[in-house]
Amino acid sequence: MPESTPTEKNSPLQASASVRWLRLLALLSVGVPLCIYIIFGVGRYVSAKDDIEARVSRSLRVAHQHTTKVIAASVALQDKVLPLVNGKNPRELRSSEAALHEALRARTIDQPQIQSILVLDAQGKPLASSRLLPFPQVDMSDGEYFRVHRDGLQTPHLAKPIVTRTSKERVLNLSLGFVDDQGQFGGVINVSLLTSYFGLYYGDIVAGDPELTISLFGQGGEIYTRWPDLPEGTERLAPHGPVMQRLARGDESAQLRGISAINGKNSFISYRKVGNYPLYIAAGRSLSALREEVLEELAILFAMGALPVAALFLTATIALRNARTVLLTMERLEKEIETRRRAEEALLQAQKLEALGRLTGGVAHDFNNALMVIANNLFLLKRASPEVGAKQIDSMSRAVKSATNLTRQLLAFSRRQPLVAEHVVLQDKLPPMKDLFTPVLGSKVQLSVQVDPDTAPVVLDVAELELSLLNLSINARDAMPTGGGLAIHARNARNDETPEGMQDMVVIEVRDTGVGIPPELLNKVFEPFFTTKAVGEGTGLGLSQVYGMCERMGGRAKISSALGAGTCVSLFFPRAAHQPVAAESGPAPALEPLDQSVLLVEDNDEVAASMVPILESLGCRVTRVDRAAKARQLLEDGSRPDIILSDVVMPGEMDGVALAQHIRQAWPAQRLLLMTGYAEQLENIRHLGFHVLPKPCTPQMLYAAMVRGTK
Repeated sequence: MPESTPTEKNSPLQASASVRWLRLLALLSVGVPLCIYIIFGVGRYVSAKDDIEARVSRSLRVAHQHTTKVIAASVALQDKVLPLVNGKNPRELRSSEAALHEALRARTIDQPQIQSILVLDAQGKPLASSRLLPFPQVDMSDGEYFRVHRDGLQTPHLAKPIVTRTSKERVLNLSLGFVDDQGQFGGVINVSLLTSYFGLYYGDIVAGDPELTISLFGQGGEIYTRWPDLPEGTERLAPHGPVMQRLARGDESAQLRGISAINGKNSFISYRKVGNYPLYIAAGRSLSALREEVLEELAILFAMGALPVAALFLTATIALRNARTVLLTMERLEKEIETRRRAEEALLQAQKLEALGRLTGGVAHDFNNALMVIANNLFLLKRASPEVGAKQIDSMSRAVKSATNLTRQLLAFSRRQPLVAEHVVLQDKLPPMKDLFTPVLGSKVQLSVQVDPDTAPVVLDVAELELSLLNLSINARDAMPTGGGLAIHARNARNDETPEGMQDMVVIEVRDTGVGIPPELLNKVFEPFFTTKAVGEGTGLGLSQVYGMCERMGGRAKISSALGAGTCVSLFFPRAAHQPVAAESGPAPALEPLDQSVLLVEDNDEVAASMVPILESLGCRVTRVDRAAKARQLLEDGSRPDIILSDVVMPGEMDGVALAQHIRQAWPAQRLLLMTGYAEQLENIRHLGFHVLPKPCTPQMLYAAMVRGTK
């Protein structure tokens, strides 16, 4: 019988593990909601208790500020009344009761907290009142507010509440003594404050919370007013209650928890003294009611959550019976999803690279046109005035050459530069590349580039080599986040280390001191889109480009690595024969006049403006048009130049390639030369059988192409 596959062997173990997990899920389906329920209940109670404490403190602060302002306003009112009676003759005051009454009444308008203002003489008889005229002549010398000032108190005094003799209203008396015209005790100014006014204001504060209470009480515990109203038979705070015990200790304000002496409930209470008067404001709320509210919320939550929890538990138990079937189905589904995901990622990366290539190719085309304008004008300047600014012109020419190489690097990166293999002496080409890699590596990575003196030359594309080494440098940097060393070493490879079937090779080793690659991944690193980096940090195409470059040059790429010891990538290339070193060239030989007529088809005015003088300097008669359609019309009208020089990419219905194909069919003998700044078009145009020059091209290249006179 055939052996079972690993999937078949592992299925029982996987099913057993799934059963255990589902059993745990069934327990968690009950345990987790229960824990959440308990945590929520405790948190809700703590939160509600904190909210109550904040609400009580806020209510006390508002009530205290209000009471303080009312008493302060009453004291200020006394100060306004005092000049009316202080230092006056008692007989004069009694004779002017009507005027004094009117003055007092005017001062109580819009003062709803004031029951009345009463002025008493030195015997406790009324002199005037803001409320009644005339005021009944009764003896009030027995009142506390009168006795304390008669006995010598000169500051305002707040007496305990009394019920007025006339209106039967409960009032607080704020009194102040004054003197007569002889400087003796002349009587008392008494401002009566309605306790009901404070009670109504406290009711407005606690509106919406029936469990919240606010009380106004005296030093001895007498309750002056309260919202809600006091239970019958309760007139003062119990001496053993939490508030009176704190007052006995001398605390003028406090926040405390305890059993309320009024309603007998466990409550949170806060109180504060009003100014320097024997008067206190207290606010409180029952914590027992809070527990009842929280328990009611939890009961509703339990009723709402019981059914879903039961349903979840039932679902988990049913899933236990179907675990094996579900597990196998999920495995197949996951494999299909993974296959599709990889395909989508590969397509996305390919689309990104294609878009990047198109963008880079377009930029390089425009850049090549600009370089061609600069190079042509430099050639014309040097030809017209060879002795003027020679150093500057040579410097600009070198800059143009560097910029041309830069475009080749950009195009190589975008995979749009045709492979340009050339004879390369690594001793000359490799060390200067250090300046390209150093900025990428940063200051934490030490870079060394070494080429053995006897290293043989190779044939390769320098731009592709630069891109490959740049990719390897970036990988090395990412493998050394805290710093390290990167060494690039070129030498002749020994035959025992070359890939199988290859001899006489040159190797370029790129060795880092990074974290290394796990052994099980080494055979995958050259695969396209394979990467060990996080999402967004790598495309997985760097090493595949390195491998492809070596393959196209007839070589091979190998990799070795050890965890914690670093990685080494070896690039093998066939050795090339040595070429004799060309002697230093002198001035470029003069170009013989061509004596030809040229039709220049170029849509870029600046490029055309630099090309026309170049062609004329080569002995050509130039006619320039900016569209391929215009060139075709000239040819159809009978104009036959010796050679047509045309750009490839032009606006309009016909580009340079279409023009060339039309000319090949209509006038096969017509000589034609194409130019383009799009590097990816070069090979395609050559495959069509047309001669094409890259932009920028030197006048010598143009001259040589025109001499060959290809069709």
